[in-house]
Amino acid sequence: MSKIVTIAGSPSAISSSDALLSHVTRRILRAGHQVTPLVLRDLPAAALLAADATDPAIAGAVQAVDEADAVVIVSPVYKAAYSGLLKVFLDLLPQFGFRGKSVLPLVTGGTPAHVLAVDYALRPVLNSLGSAHIGQGWFVLASHLRVFPDGGVLIDPASAVPVAQVTDHFLAGLTHHVSASSVPVGAGRVSPVPGDPDLTVARVNVGDPELQPLLDDLVIEYGTRYGAVTPHSQLTEVPVTDFDAPHGVFLVLTQNGETIAGGAIRRYDDQTAEVKRVWTSSRHRRRGVARRLMAELEKAAADLGYRRIHLTTGPRQPEARSLYLAAGYHPRFDVNADPETIGPLAFAKELVPGAGFTEWEEPAWDRPGARHGRRVGVSG
Repeated sequence: MSKIVTIAGSPSAISSSDALLSHVTRRILRAGHQVTPLVLRDLPAAALLAADATDPAIAGAVQAVDEADAVVIVSPVYKAAYSGLLKVFLDLLPQFGFRGKSVLPLVTGGTPAHVLAVDYALRPVLNSLGSAHIGQGWFVLASHLRVFPDGGVLIDPASAVPVAQVTDHFLAGLTHHVSASSVPVGAGRVSPVPGDPDLTVARVNVGDPELQPLLDDLVIEYGTRYGAVTPHSQLTEVPVTDFDAPHGVFLVLTQNGETIAGGAIRRYDDQTAEVKRVWTSSRHRRRGVARRLMAELEKAAADLGYRRIHLTTGPRQPEARSLYLAAGYHPRFDVNADPETIGPLAFAKELVPGAGFTEWEEPAWDRPGARHGRRVGVSG
């Protein structure tokens, strides 16, 4: 376990850079590291501007950086560079305040014109502070970060995928594992046909080590998007025994020994399987893996004797919604309504023609917020 200091460089109490940092912090904590957050706008302004190292709050912040093994810095772009608030804090650190430390820089901005702010503005300063290693870092468009009043954050896949990759690479370096960049990412599309040998499909039990990447990423994803700890975001809303045979199953898809996708089914009623825990590794998206996963889950459900499938996804999971629609699932909600006003988005699909689905009842949910007294949840 490493000690990691996160430095929030935004002067605004509500900011896209803070939203990004909240997501990255979840990934760090889920990996088992210790996090000390430094929110620079909360430091005493007079002492910060005067570089008064005798002020207790300033001294504590400097000490936290000194004692850390690594640092994550997130800042908005102002006037083509990182924030002045961050500059003031970096200036009061000792000459080699980052000596021996790995640093991950992340920047948010309103236009792609500032995409080089990490390399041309921030990286030279981090080098001058003696950083042992500076991660690749990433620039995220502010428009790719939708912040909800409850603290949830929806990150556009165009930014979510590279942020996950640079964060995982940074963390892999801390634990001396093979870095994420050294493992080839599959570039080719996979077959949509269940059973095709281009992927290995295995039925596993809850607790199998192959499931851990899937479960860890789902907890991070749900926590980020819904901004709260609930049974759904912690994957405890249904008993894990629901996924045991003969009524359920957990599938993992692997390629070259790497778990790249997974999902589960459980009994919903005598004729209906419910799909849960659908996940695809951020390193293997846009390859058709999720469509293949759904085909494998449908085959597994049919093998267990189910005639139809029911599933739900949360209102802040547009990628899942698009996947299910593309895979031929019938939406049981108004597709033109704002998802935030609906809550869980229910879908259905017949595995056997004529199995029907109009008589099914909607499930109950644990988090308040939707119209008609229904409750908002996330898919599992």
